[in-house]
Amino acid sequence: MRGRLAVATVFLVFTTSLFAKDVYLSVTGKANGFFTDARIFNPSFDNDITIQARYLPAGNANNSGVQPITLTIPKRTMKVYDDAVQSMFGGGPALGAIRLTSADGVDFVASQRIYQDARASFQKGTLGQFVPGLEASTAKTKGVLLQLKAGPTTLGEFRTNWGGANPNGVAANVTLKLYDKNNAVVVTKTTTLQPFGVLGPASIVGFFDNTTADLSDAWISFTSDQPVFLYGSVVDNGSVDPTFIPASDDTGTPPPPPPPPQTKDITIHASNGNFAVTLPAGVLAVGDELRFTMTGEGGPHGIRLFSPSGTSLFTAEPLSGGATVRTITVTEMGTYVYICTRPTCSPEHSAMEGSFNVGPASPDDPGDRY
Repeated sequence: MRGRLAVATVFLVFTTSLFAKDVYLSVTGKANGFFTDARIFNPSFDNDITIQARYLPAGNANNSGVQPITLTIPKRTMKVYDDAVQSMFGGGPALGAIRLTSADGVDFVASQRIYQDARASFQKGTLGQFVPGLEASTAKTKGVLLQLKAGPTTLGEFRTNWGGANPNGVAANVTLKLYDKNNAVVVTKTTTLQPFGVLGPASIVGFFDNTTADLSDAWISFTSDQPVFLYGSVVDNGSVDPTFIPASDDTGTPPPPPPPPQTKDITIHASNGNFAVTLPAGVLAVGDELRFTMTGEGGPHGIRLFSPSGTSLFTAEPLSGGATVRTITVTEMGTYVYICTRPTCSPEHSAMEGSFNVGPASPDDPGDRY
């Protein structure tokens, strides 16, 4: 939206009942020409209800100490709260969220609309978006925000803000990944939402390091160590038409991480005219960590190991006396060649060379056993 959009969907048990209903009006306030109107409906035919209401200011502060006011909603009545922060609380910070709680399982419905009042302009009306009340049980540790747009598209110029809230008494560490039009990860960011903190709306371009990626059709995935509420707000810069996008479930399961590299031992003993090499059983594979333990007699001798592409991986000299150890991680398939680096080591120097082979990394395609 052209103005600032705030969301809070915070879960904290302030009531005495395990069956309390906890609902959040997630876009609340009055700033930059935007207003928020709220409605609360009592579905009962028999009883008036009382609701505890709390205004939770934006700014990612700890809002756990916010004190409630009491609202009474008559039976079968929709109570109107235009300019909600003013009409409910008598004013407050420009942006925030409203938490509504009823005890003992008393049911109610809440909703809101945030809009720009353009009745005095050429538009001659209002333009806004509907945001439903959110129940605390719907907070997510994993989700996606879809149909985000920023920058030029075939339909015009767009911008997208995002925001959220932490419905917990402890900090929530949230990791977000921004994907571009081609479904490629552009930037990964981690942010911490304070206990019951509300994160005000922020441009996805700015938050993700002022990226210049093609975001004409973008999306965000997130994971969190605590259940949170995140949202997007997409605005057509030409018409100022806004669209509120709540988080959807992300049911995908990432593949397991690759197994840690195996350390495999290779021993090499140099003597005049010979390298005696002992390889481990099985396959040497890409990704393995190879630990070379090298000794020598005579000479003295030296050794240099080359990758299949001809890169020198290490040199060890002289090989005499105690053991020399070198460790490498295998990154290439093919033949690894080693040679003696001391031309004057012995008359048999020219015979001091050899090789071993490395197969592919995939356990499903082990290749030859060398």
